[in-house]
Amino acid sequence: MKRKFDAVNFQRKAREELSEKYNADREAFWTNSKKNMAICGERRQWSRVDAASRRRDDSRIVREDKMIWGYAGVWAKDYGVWDQEDRTMARLEFVVKHGFKSTWFPLQEMRDPKRRDQIAAFVAEHGLRLTVHPYTRWFQDDQDAIQRKTDEFARDLENYKDLLRVPIVTMAAGQVHRFMDHPCLEEQMDHLGTVLTPVAEACHEIGCPLGIENHGDYYCSDLAQLCQRVRHLGIFLDTGNTYLIGEKPIPAAREAAPYVIGTHFKDHKVYPDVGALHFVLEGASLGHGHVGLAEIYQILRDGAPHPDDLVMHWELVPPHAENALDSLNKSWEFIRSLPGFREG
Repeated sequence: MKRKFDAVNFQRKAREELSEKYNADREAFWTNSKKNMAICGERRQWSRVDAASRRRDDSRIVREDKMIWGYAGVWAKDYGVWDQEDRTMARLEFVVKHGFKSTWFPLQEMRDPKRRDQIAAFVAEHGLRLTVHPYTRWFQDDQDAIQRKTDEFARDLENYKDLLRVPIVTMAAGQVHRFMDHPCLEEQMDHLGTVLTPVAEACHEIGCPLGIENHGDYYCSDLAQLCQRVRHLGIFLDTGNTYLIGEKPIPAAREAAPYVIGTHFKDHKVYPDVGALHFVLEGASLGHGHVGLAEIYQILRDGAPHPDDLVMHWELVPPHAENALDSLNKSWEFIRSLPGFREG
């Protein structure tokens, strides 16, 4: 049976489970991976850069960005994706049809040779850059499962990253949040610091940096502190999820910016429901809600460590009264109006 995460005794268990054999095996694996990567050219270096030292002059306003614009969801009924038997290919075809260059992809599918050839050919033909997720359930899996799944993912990433042209790896903590009593926030951060350190190092060595999403679970300041503890870890900033957990989007983006490697670029209309004691989030076309996407975009251009390489995945939640395709087109009008935006 899988051992459940014991928050109270976490520190002791973590030290016991990171055994000498575990570290030796992992070191041997990554030493071999480094040798294999020598032929792949120079790797991207995702150094930590203080935002204040990276301020641009006014010429940056007219510079064309090389950001990777993609679509991660929501897959509205109007798109027709759910009507297709092969929904993965339907998503990829939708992305290409509507002018995007990236989306997420289930990496395990590349293990099948026939599927691998199909996906690789499509990616090459259309110049796509696909992001992938680790296989691990960070708080549900025991240490042995985390180690096994981490190694499986790392091998798959090393084998297929070039075929998928993977720019970054994204993940979320899953099934926990900062307001829980057990495990408490400090214990959660300790656990994530331990389990993500080898994963972030692996992704860095392979050349596909790891970013943790603010998935309605943590403040951006929480994740910024985690990045300071975990070498090579970045933030995959969900602009709309700031409201979901009670943050102001603009200050949150400023706190996250020095670590951001990509985004779920999302907008919401929001209002308080005093009677129900709720803060209500509704769908909005990009640039037409209350998140402040234009300002966040500029914050990331000025403050992200590598703004030209940002992976900007839309998460479009269309307004209820609007056709999803109309909302998509309206969102593109906003994106194309951003300073320095470059198509394709």
